[in-house]
Amino acid sequence: MKCPIPCFECGSYTMELDLTQDHQHIACERCERVWCARCVGRVEVKISPRWLKEQRRMSRAELN
Repeated sequence: MKCPIPCFECGSYTMELDLTQDHQHIACERCERVWCARCVGRVEVKISPRWLKEQRRMSRAELN
C-alpha cells in the first residue's frame, strides 16, 4: 500500500511511501532531493478513511 507524503524540504506531495517496505529511497520530483526512509525513521501516517476507501476500490477494479 502506498501513501503520498510531503517532501521534507519543499513540502510538496510528489513522493509516495510504500508502507509494506522498511527500507526505500524516495525522490521529490519538485526539488530533486532523495530521502532514505530507513534513515528518516518509520513514522505513523494518519490515513484518511476516504483515501483508504478509494485505494480499496481501485484495488478491486484492478482485479476485475
